[in-house]
Amino acid sequence: MASVVALAAGSWLVRHVTSPAVRGWSPPSGERGRAGGLAVRRLGAGEDRPVIVLLHGLTASGDWWGGGYDVLAEDAEVVVPDLLGFGASMDVDRGDFSREAHLDALDAMVDELGLTGRPLTVVGHSMGTLVALHWAARRPETVRVVAFSAPLYDSREEAERHIARLGPLERFFGLDTGLAERTCALMCEYRSTAQWLWTAVSPQWPVRLARHGVLHTWPAYLGGMEGLIIRGEWETALEQLDERGVPVLLAEGAEDPIPVAGRAQRLASAHRCVRTARHPSAAHDLPAAYPNWSREQVRAAATGTDPSIDLG
Repeated sequence: MASVVALAAGSWLVRHVTSPAVRGWSPPSGERGRAGGLAVRRLGAGEDRPVIVLLHGLTASGDWWGGGYDVLAEDAEVVVPDLLGFGASMDVDRGDFSREAHLDALDAMVDELGLTGRPLTVVGHSMGTLVALHWAARRPETVRVVAFSAPLYDSREEAERHIARLGPLERFFGLDTGLAERTCALMCEYRSTAQWLWTAVSPQWPVRLARHGVLHTWPAYLGGMEGLIIRGEWETALEQLDERGVPVLLAEGAEDPIPVAGRAQRLASAHRCVRTARHPSAAHDLPAAYPNWSREQVRAAATGTDPSIDLG
């Protein structure tokens, strides 16, 4: 038995230390507080500075945007919320995690922080890209959008097919079933234990990010999966941004199974506002695993310059 445990621990450690996300991510800094009912981290605060808002994906937290993104505060005020129902914004008593609820919370955050009217760059990863597109279309001060690993699906069948490619855990929780709901309820009841169990089955993630992966409720998860990813209705938001001439960058990794192959390029051909970027080796963990490359995409979009070729 001891040898089996040692073998399992050794296997976990090898997968952990060789993971691109573990090697690429570092703890972020910034002032932490709350605004609009959301937990928020801020860097580079100052009057009249442009604003960059970083939005994480499903089951993540704002800490997904690690220390590699702190330098964006040299050029702008950086605001990193934990989205409604996730991370330190988890709310066990709330039932409404619809798209409108997410957008209302972000509106309230901006108003409470006194950022309304400043030039706004909205950045998202995965589910956060759908929040980003809809929120950017809603905010008149939006000047650009950067979307990493965007799940831009045309149908439920297409969404479920791509989600299943992530792995058995994602496939299990990606389906709205009674068993998935009961499992989530158990994780909520024994959350501290669940955090360590999730870390044990997720050696590919930094420990902090793995532990944050269970800081949500079933309604919050279902609202993100069903209301945003599966029923994204992102086309209308993209058309509105195109009509306003707001640039949208769709960036993805060559090894990412979540984006539909070729969709970003087809959207770039159909919409004047869209351009694309592709990392040659990244998977769905792109912003965490390759923060230098991802950060430069954001910085270049915000400054109108060409990004560096650093692939890290």
